[in-house]
Amino acid sequence: MTATHPAVAVRAGRQATTHNDSCPWCGHPIAHDKFEAIQAKIAAQEHERTIRVERELREKVAQEKAQIESEARGKVDKANRTASAAVAKAKQEADRQLAAQKSIAETVLNERLRQQRDALEKAQAKSADADKAAAFKERQRLEKRVADLQRQLQHKTADELGEGAEVDLFETLKGQFPNDRLSRVRKGTAGADIIHEVVHNNRVCGRIVYDSKDREAWRNDYITKLRQDQLAAGADHAVLSTRVFPAGTQQIHVQDGVIIANPARVTDLVHILRRQVLVVDALRMSSEARGEKVALLYEFITSEPCTQLFEQFDTLTEDLLELDVKEKTAHDNVWKHRGSLLRSVERAHGALLSEIEQIIGTSASEQSA
Repeated sequence: MTATHPAVAVRAGRQATTHNDSCPWCGHPIAHDKFEAIQAKIAAQEHERTIRVERELREKVAQEKAQIESEARGKVDKANRTASAAVAKAKQEADRQLAAQKSIAETVLNERLRQQRDALEKAQAKSADADKAAAFKERQRLEKRVADLQRQLQHKTADELGEGAEVDLFETLKGQFPNDRLSRVRKGTAGADIIHEVVHNNRVCGRIVYDSKDREAWRNDYITKLRQDQLAAGADHAVLSTRVFPAGTQQIHVQDGVIIANPARVTDLVHILRRQVLVVDALRMSSEARGEKVALLYEFITSEPCTQLFEQFDTLTEDLLELDVKEKTAHDNVWKHRGSLLRSVERAHGALLSEIEQIIGTSASEQSA
């Protein structure tokens, strides 16, 4: 016999008459009060089952909701990490490009500055060469004029003026040749004003004698007297330091075996003479060969190439001094300009990063939304 479901039995029982109630499970007739008790029990069981099913459904829905929320949070976190990495990478690339542009701009700027400086120096050098030669001659003329005026103001005698010039020459030579022996001849004693013994390896290799004149007019007996002093001292060379020259000569002139030189040329000239003395001593030449070499040396000293070299010394010295001044001025200008450019680059850098961050920030917020 097939069993009948309780719910079906309940419905069937409700349809039956009050006096013919039957059991919902087995179908046998039962009393009405018992039938109602069974129906109440069945209803209570159905209610409990409904509550249990609803609870299970709510728990399952809560679990599924929690899982969905967890997966959603994971996706959001992953999206945020991806956006942050993109922002950092974009910033790094922007910094790299800005540094490269800054380096290129600085290189181009330095090259342009160098080209402009070279062009300016060349132009100035061309225009200044002729002016410097004329300026040197003018300076010599003015120095002579100043010396003449000083004589007139101070009313010094020729001997007093000559003694001052002699002291200046002596001190200059001592400073230039500290290892040689230099001595002054006292006033009233026969001989040159200064005797210069060239020393090498603690041995005297030769002599140079000097007279220093600070006079207003040239006199030939200056040469005669110094030549005699040279022969008496057995000197290799005789140098007369003076600002006045025989007619038609200037700066350096050789007359009767005596070298006449402007005071500004004496030290450079003595370097040449001293070297010649050392070479002659090393070679131990005969008197004839020595005289021939001295003649050739004096010929070179009075030649145009030698004069040009002396003038080149003056020009190069002045150029070096002017170059120092120009270099300092140029550095000051470059440093000032460079500082201004760096500040401009920093402002451009900040603006670039701001624009990139605005773009990337907007994209990240849209993805999060």
